[in-house]
Amino acid sequence: MLPITKIPESRIKKTIQINYRSDLEDFLMLFGEEQTCLPSITQKFATEIDNFAVRNDDVIVASFPKAGTTWTQEMVWSIKNRANFEGASLNIYQRFPMLEACGLPSLLTTGEPFILNSLEYLGQIKGQRLIKTHLPFSLLPKDIQLQRKSPKIIYVVRNPKDVFISYFNHTRIIDGFKGNLEDFADLFLSDSVVFAPFWKHVFGFYNRKDLPNVLILKYEDMKKNLKSEIVRVSQFLEEKPLTDDELTLIGRRLDFNFMKNNPSVNHQCFSDEMKRKNHQLEGDFMKSGSVGGYKREMTDEMVQKFDRWIEENITDTELYEKYWFGA
Repeated sequence: MLPITKIPESRIKKTIQINYRSDLEDFLMLFGEEQTCLPSITQKFATEIDNFAVRNDDVIVASFPKAGTTWTQEMVWSIKNRANFEGASLNIYQRFPMLEACGLPSLLTTGEPFILNSLEYLGQIKGQRLIKTHLPFSLLPKDIQLQRKSPKIIYVVRNPKDVFISYFNHTRIIDGFKGNLEDFADLFLSDSVVFAPFWKHVFGFYNRKDLPNVLILKYEDMKKNLKSEIVRVSQFLEEKPLTDDELTLIGRRLDFNFMKNNPSVNHQCFSDEMKRKNHQLEGDFMKSGSVGGYKREMTDEMVQKFDRWIEENITDTELYEKYWFGA
């Protein structure tokens, strides 16, 4: 049985209780051996997620939050549909359901069946399924962990400082976080934000990068040369080579400004509703999408603190490279 524990009484727990809009004393709890931080409601669905019937032809886009998940989802959907955007007006959560959506309180306000009953909704899909998840590898369904099934898994990584800034913006809008950037940094660096610990999340997938069904994408590579990354993903998915016209059409659709103004992927209606609920008047679900944007938001002292944290976690590992320290 999956171990689930409360966050110990501490300054960090008080920061959570003070700054999140929740009536629950234990809004967040720790799941599994890696003590993944998740909303307490997730425990209602933990067994169902563990036993979820994976199919070999599933395509899963996984990431830590704010690493470029939506961008990658839209890329995969566009590739699979050969740049035919006839069904693209449907919400991305409907076209590309999130496995654990049913356990995320902020999403449940939508009332949509593909969110409220995400596991059941996925189970009823005929044909190939495109699935999103922010769960770490250690909490994915047993079919994957025990290699009983081999779905295609695309894992997206991004510089953790840019992830942090984007996640702060997201958490203020979606979860009504009332603290400042320093408060959120305390939680982020102590593995006390939803889906943390960050490094265990990254290592869980990165350590499996040599498996034939796993592809690691870097957000920054997508920003630098989107066309080549589209081709790489298409090849990984074993699709027939895209034509130049298809590549051009997909590239236009994945342009950040187009994405930001596209109601099927920008989550605007959802985020506007959450802003009203959380009395948060500022911010967009998709902010700037830039590389190195953290430099405009973080103090030198905070950057140094993050650099020490990065150094501690990747020294003497295969993951060690300048990339993780940011542009």
